Amino acid sequence: MKNMKNMKNMKIRDDRTNGEINAHMARASAGSYSGMVFALDEYCCLICNTYFRKQIFQSDLQFIKDITKFFNVVGNLKNFSILKEILQSTNNLTKGIDNLSLKNDFQQVLSDTLKSQLRSLHKTKPSKDSLFHGDVDFYAKYARDLDSNWIRSAQRFSALNLKSKSSILDIGCGFGLFSHIAEFNGNEVDSIDIPNASPILKEASKLLKLKKHEFTIAKKVPLLKLNKKFDVVTAFQIFFNGHCTKELWDVEDWKYFLLDLHDNILNENGIVHLVFNAEHDNLKPIMVDGEKLFLGKKSVEVFFKPFFVMIKGIARQENKMYAILTKKNIKDACKTDLFRKRNFKIEASESKYGV
Repeated sequence: MKNMKNMKNMKIRDDRTNGEINAHMARASAGSYSGMVFALDEYCCLICNTYFRKQIFQSDLQFIKDITKFFNVVGNLKNFSILKEILQSTNNLTKGIDNLSLKNDFQQVLSDTLKSQLRSLHKTKPSKDSLFHGDVDFYAKYARDLDSNWIRSAQRFSALNLKSKSSILDIGCGFGLFSHIAEFNGNEVDSIDIPNASPILKEASKLLKLKKHEFTIAKKVPLLKLNKKFDVVTAFQIFFNGHCTKELWDVEDWKYFLLDLHDNILNENGIVHLVFNAEHDNLKPIMVDGEKLFLGKKSVEVFFKPFFVMIKGIARQENKMYAILTKKNIKDACKTDLFRKRNFKIEASESKYGV
């Protein structure tokens, strides 16, 4: 009887409007199932701006719960946080909802104009450096399949699990999607990429208005200094460690890089997210003695082993691709002598027992 009374007193929408929202939610759900990330974001923003800006009803609870999940998927954590706060402050729309509505319009994490411009970048004339995988610009794939690459960047941003607005250094920003998502959600982002990057990557960075610095990371060379320190340093799909070349980084080279981050780049509570590449050399796995090595050397994998993590929603093979280190982790790991190369010299010497 009590449940029936509560349902009777529930503030609900009229059937016609409720039907409209259901239709839009069906389109959003279809976008989610098919990987059409921008359609998903568009319909979620449409529902919020068209209906929730006027009034939020108790009967909207399931809509808001589902839309909150969808915003998280697309990396629109700004909108996600607003809806989450509404649910928490009203105890899932059970109290204090008189005249409740959204205060501002929700914006898509990538505007329709930008989306169209980025998709068109596959037609950009390639350079010599961007044709290392044949006669097609390797980086054109980011424009041709913008949705899939966006989802991966959104997952990476969610994996940071930021509790407050942060300063982020994105090393090897590439197409710039992660940097854009982080910036959209209120963080201060500086991006680094090589000077001779593909024209496609350079054009994408311009369209997304990244704060980008051109710099080539090299073995035992200090990282570019930007006159400030960062809460988070990210490096995804790492190539700078000389994979499949004679310049492949060893443990001591990684220690130099990490200590440089520790001393000159990271804030006191700073954290580093590293995602290593599983495939190189024309997309072939790195194999050593029949074992796939994501960092090219077994000693390097042993060094990073304590810091490998499994991130929810991000597929990782054998838990050897995603490493997270705090500033303290770096100091402790790099102080160890376990991997230092040693030379031993044994000579015969006279003792009380003879030579």
